[in-house]
Amino acid sequence: MPRVLDILKQVGALLTDDHFVGTSGRHIGTYINKDMLFPHTAVTSEVCAMFAERHAHLPIDVVAAPAMGGIILSQWTAYHLSKMTGREILSVYAEKKNNVLTFTRGYDSYVHGKKVLVIEDLTTTGGSLQAVIELVRRAGGEPIAASVMVNKDPKQVTQETVGVPFSPLAEVEVASYDASECPLCKQGVPVNTTIGHGKNFLA
Repeated sequence: MPRVLDILKQVGALLTDDHFVGTSGRHIGTYINKDMLFPHTAVTSEVCAMFAERHAHLPIDVVAAPAMGGIILSQWTAYHLSKMTGREILSVYAEKKNNVLTFTRGYDSYVHGKKVLVIEDLTTTGGSLQAVIELVRRAGGEPIAASVMVNKDPKQVTQETVGVPFSPLAEVEVASYDASECPLCKQGVPVNTTIGHGKNFLA
């Protein structure tokens, strides 16, 4: 098992054999609650050191990520890259403004003319990752690589779909179902209302 999955399991973030409802409303039997990782700074730092080690051979100037969890990952990864390369690597993030992901706070100016590593915590469809890659391009930067902690759909989210060299730290294929076709529902497995979006689904 990849070390990142060991860490997620250790902090209670990797949950299996249950009935969850994801952000998209689809039903799943495995849930990765990445918010359980971030309070643990030592292992969060270790995960980001993995991002840095994997990409230290590239001429990266900036690490960019989508808010919210990506802010923490971007900071730590840039920190470790700076230590490994002996030069300052910057960290920026994109956040939603009027429901559209964008660089605010003048962060686009830090990306302009720079080579950028784009990272994300988890990817299901690759949408947020691709949105940040496109933002980097629009800001005049060059996205040269992308990575995530866990790619949850390795068949659909690939280097070809992401559009830049893509190297996840781990892959966990998580089958998801529309509520009307969910085998867990059909088997009468109760929906978890504590973790994920089960409470909203049942309401």
